[in-house]
Amino acid sequence: MKLLSMIGCGVLLAGFAGACLASGDQGATTVPEILQMQHALRTKLESPTGEYSRFDEASVRKMEAAQDQVFHMLSGVTSLDQLSEQQKVDLSNALDQVKATLLAQEDKRVICHIERKIGTNLTSRRCETVAQREADTAEARRMMDHNEIGR
Repeated sequence: MKLLSMIGCGVLLAGFAGACLASGDQGATTVPEILQMQHALRTKLESPTGEYSRFDEASVRKMEAAQDQVFHMLSGVTSLDQLSEQQKVDLSNALDQVKATLLAQEDKRVICHIERKIGTNLTSRRCETVAQREADTAEARRMMDHNEIGR
């Protein structure tokens, strides 16, 4: 249910570029609401003038690509419960991409993935921000470089 709330917050932020209500149990956002908000945003993005004309072409393309992913994932779907856990994670990531671009907060964008524990069939959902991922990558490179120098 927490994932559905995160998707709902992402939809609200992506649709309105405003603040998501922080109440813990605000109910799940429906597929029709997600699609309606994303289509309304797409219409505004396609307008050469207006509130979203401030975005450069690359930012608009990034948001449209994420929206295309959302439209594809929700094609023929009537409820978020019809999606697999991986599809829910992918949907959340796509909506977060739109939100991060709208709010110009790419470093704060959350990326989630499902990890399978080695030797088991157990899975867990792991999320981190783009900034955390880049810092972890830089740290791993630094450690590898340090280990190579020590040889």
